[in-house]
Amino acid sequence: LTLHGVGKRFDDGGTSRWVLRDIAATVRRGRALALWGPSGAGKSTLLNLIAGFFTPDAGKIVFDGQGSASFTLSNASERERARYRRQHLGFVFQFFNLVPTLTIRENVLLPIELNARRTVAEALKQQRAEALARLDALGLGHCADRFPATLSGGEQQRAALARALAHGPSLVLADEPTGNLDRRNAERVTEMMWQLLADAGCAVVIATHNERLAERADARIELD
Repeated sequence: LTLHGVGKRFDDGGTSRWVLRDIAATVRRGRALALWGPSGAGKSTLLNLIAGFFTPDAGKIVFDGQGSASFTLSNASERERARYRRQHLGFVFQFFNLVPTLTIRENVLLPIELNARRTVAEALKQQRAEALARLDALGLGHCADRFPATLSGGEQQRAALARALAHGPSLVLADEPTGNLDRRNAERVTEMMWQLLADAGCAVVIATHNERLAERADARIELD
C-alpha cells in the first residue's frame, strides 16, 4: 500500500478544515506501520481512507495486492472499493464490531462466506479449517457456539482478530485494537496479534495512542 501526499478535509459550519495533510508512506507484506498520536489527531480518518470508506481530497492511495494489478483506491467506484475491502482487507475494530446475532464461529467464518463465490471449493474448505483452528489457538474453541454478548472484552477482541485474518487478507487495519481492554488483556491481545500477523505475513496498519504498541511497528507516522 502506498500513500502519495494524502490529505482530507471536512466542512465545519461553512468552513473547510484540513484534518490530514501531505501523508506519504509505504507498507509492504510482512511489515507494520503505526499511526501514532492522541485522540482526535486523525488516525481513524486515515484508516478510513485506506479502507476506502472515505476518499482523499488531495493525493492518492495505491494498493498492489498479491496476484492483482495495481489499483488506485482513491479513483475507484464504491463498488470497486467494496470488493477491495471484501477480498483484500481484514479490519480489527476497537469496539470489536462482532455481529451480535451470529455465534463466534459464524462471525469468524463470515469473511470467507462473503468471498465464497470467488473461491475454489478445495481452497474454501481449507480456509474454513484454518480459521477455526486459529480460533482454537486463541483459546476460544470452547466459545465457538456462543454469542458475542456472552464473552469478555478480551475474548471478543481475540474473536475479532480471528475474523480479520480468516480469509487471508493482504492488508490488516487495526483501529486502537487494545484501547477498550484492561492492561492485562491489552498485553495478552498485543502478543497474540503480533504473532498471528507475523505468521500471516500480511501488511499491517495500526492506529494507536499506545506508545508501547507503536514501538513494535517497523515504522510509524506521528500525527498531532
